Amino acid sequence: MRILTVLLIFMLAGCAATQPSIYAKSHNDIAYEEVLQNFESYEQQTVRWGGMIAHVANYENFSELTIVQFPLTRYGVPISSEKSAGRFIVRSENFLDPMIYSPEKLATFIGTVNSLQLQKVDQKMLSLPLITLEESHVWPQKDPESSRPYNPKHDAPFLGYGYYGTGSYSP
Repeated sequence: MRILTVLLIFMLAGCAATQPSIYAKSHNDIAYEEVLQNFESYEQQTVRWGGMIAHVANYENFSELTIVQFPLTRYGVPISSEKSAGRFIVRSENFLDPMIYSPEKLATFIGTVNSLQLQKVDQKMLSLPLITLEESHVWPQKDPESSRPYNPKHDAPFLGYGYYGTGSYSP
């Protein structure tokens, strides 16, 4: 019994020291707003941010994405209906295919806060945090047809089934 307890403690300690995940909120997530307010104290820290891709640029030795930041759900999905706190830049040494990382797609990134970079958006110069990409996930776009709720009067294949043969699934 004592050996099992010791093994369980080691297994739990190993899980606690892992990298942050795109899909799970960490207890030490650093908010975008915190980095903007005090950049120097968060330099070289790992962050999990997400948002909508605004621009993709591939250069000879690296690629950059400009992201409009949105808050994340606890599963890491950007909430585009919420208010954005600004923009940030994601830099990768690998090629980021513009067909995968295309504008207006939602994505989540894990990366290291590297520097502040000036970027012109329309007529305004902005100082944006730049993170070095470690991991990313592009979320699939919702199909407007599939996001509609079940309608028993119009969804003919299911007509007559369900709650007392009415075609609805709730009383």
